Amino acid sequence: MYEWKLNEIVDSGICARCGTCTIVCPNNILTFDEKPKLTDECLRKGNGMCYDVCPRVSSGKYQIKIREKFYEKYYYGKSDVEGQDGGVVIAFLKYLLENKKIDGAIVVGDECWKPVSLVVQNADDLLKSAKSKYAISTLDALRKAGEMGLERVAVVGLPCQINGLRKLQYFPYLAKHDGELGKDGKPTKLPKIEYLIGLFCTEKFKYENMKEVLSKHGIDIEKVEKFDIKDGKLLACINGEKKEIDLKEFEICPGCKICRDFDAEMADVSVGCVGSPEGYSTITIRTKKGEEIKNAIELKEGVDLEAIEKLRRMKLKRFKKEVERRKENNEYISFYWISDYGGIGKRADGTYFIRVRAKPAGWYKPDEIKEILDIAEQYNAKIKITDRAGIEIHGISGFDAEDVVLKLNEKGLITGSEGPLVRATLACPGAGNCSSGLIDTTELCKIIEDKFKERPAPYKFKIAISGCPNKCVRPQVHDVGIVGVKFPEVDREKCNGCGRCAEVCKVEAIDVRGETSYTNYNVCIGCGKCIKNCPNEARVVKEDGYLVYVGGKTGREVVEGIKMKLMSVDEIINFIDKVLVVYGKYAEKPQRERLAAVMRRVGYGKFLEEVKELMKKESS
Repeated sequence: MYEWKLNEIVDSGICARCGTCTIVCPNNILTFDEKPKLTDECLRKGNGMCYDVCPRVSSGKYQIKIREKFYEKYYYGKSDVEGQDGGVVIAFLKYLLENKKIDGAIVVGDECWKPVSLVVQNADDLLKSAKSKYAISTLDALRKAGEMGLERVAVVGLPCQINGLRKLQYFPYLAKHDGELGKDGKPTKLPKIEYLIGLFCTEKFKYENMKEVLSKHGIDIEKVEKFDIKDGKLLACINGEKKEIDLKEFEICPGCKICRDFDAEMADVSVGCVGSPEGYSTITIRTKKGEEIKNAIELKEGVDLEAIEKLRRMKLKRFKKEVERRKENNEYISFYWISDYGGIGKRADGTYFIRVRAKPAGWYKPDEIKEILDIAEQYNAKIKITDRAGIEIHGISGFDAEDVVLKLNEKGLITGSEGPLVRATLACPGAGNCSSGLIDTTELCKIIEDKFKERPAPYKFKIAISGCPNKCVRPQVHDVGIVGVKFPEVDREKCNGCGRCAEVCKVEAIDVRGETSYTNYNVCIGCGKCIKNCPNEARVVKEDGYLVYVGGKTGREVVEGIKMKLMSVDEIINFIDKVLVVYGKYAEKPQRERLAAVMRRVGYGKFLEEVKELMKKESS
């Protein structure tokens, strides 16, 4: 056996047998025969794309879902196309092909019910896949489609396959680098996946075992016209007669025992018979692309959601039972489902930390702190306060991580602020708390958090608010930094030249000549100290508001942001929004290019001019 990082997943029985790993190998040294296998020595021992896309290494679900903006709408329907439970999938693919939405579809055909991955480019050939198969299938045709030169495809797959392909779609965001290159310096040629169509699935079986069980019951698999699963039975239809076999007689794929996804929740649209009348399919739409199925099928409302929930609970119960069994027997577990949630990271010792997104400006109520302390104490964990005023609970076992997140969420404590998204807004105490504060940093922080909390970005995006030009939270080295300012002017009738203003000025921007003080605005930073300290109320506000920095960063390289003019709160919100839009437009390397790098590459003037143009459109 060749050394391969995914051996720990495959050999432990956790492998979903989705086949995603085999289609991304740029050196074509992975094969799939009911499970993946390395056929030659891998130079990187499998520390590459195959490992990164595996849905049993991590689901990547949290980052994917916030980018896809998933939702759920339930319908049922059928088409005039002959197929399993109303031919819905075939009808949708037919619509996509005929309307040039895709160049081809990746579907599962069969040879005597053994699943075969097919590329379909015309509606007539779709009928070859118009029935459900319950054995392990591959995704080989996706790679073949790329080699054929197809550019856009739809893929029909099981929940595990859909999860793996979603990870492939968002690979740079999850893996933090581009796809792997082969020995020839080229990546695997794959088409763009435009639509993911998921199928309801409780489990899948080994083909040879299916044949054996059927034979034991006197059924020749070659004569079966249709298979279906209902009420814990496999129904085999022969000459119009249905023969029932208890599902417990079949050997299911070991990885299915640790699967929690019944209805392909990462798909654009999911299809299955559960919850709909006889002869119809339940259709769950989750994305804007999924909405296009309405153009192919007449949809009806009234799905039996409890029927779906029942099978979801069944899979979750089986999953928990398998996890507990593995825990008791000290068997390998990858804890892939932990990435369903935001704010969870793995520590060097193999345990996990869970980050509570900082409350606005870092202010916590006593009962919130108590809840965090109680949870940390319950799980014998440590607590760390982050430099952005968040709270991390460290030393959580993988077995407990999901429970901890759910308990925190129940108490109104959001976990997150990790990964390529808008991180928790950092703010100093501000006016009303600090004697130097000029603006209410907490209120502004709440407004920004409500608008941008966990918003996806090409890379981490950090915002800081300083209540005055002292810049205690380093706004100038954030992607966006905001500073409260008050610039003075002199009321000459009240000024008597006492010099108190010059004494308190930290930057020596004031000098007194005769009975009047003067301000050098080339030096003045707008801290407002002279206004507060004038005993004669002779220094008043000339202009107040906000100074904004954009494109700063720290880390391996320190960059000070470009200073912008004063803005109102509404302008600040508009500005941050448009900076994120333009950043997303020009970023070429997700998880590699901070805003500072993109602005430098595009050109500061061009970048900011585009931001200003978008802001004008918003305001008009």
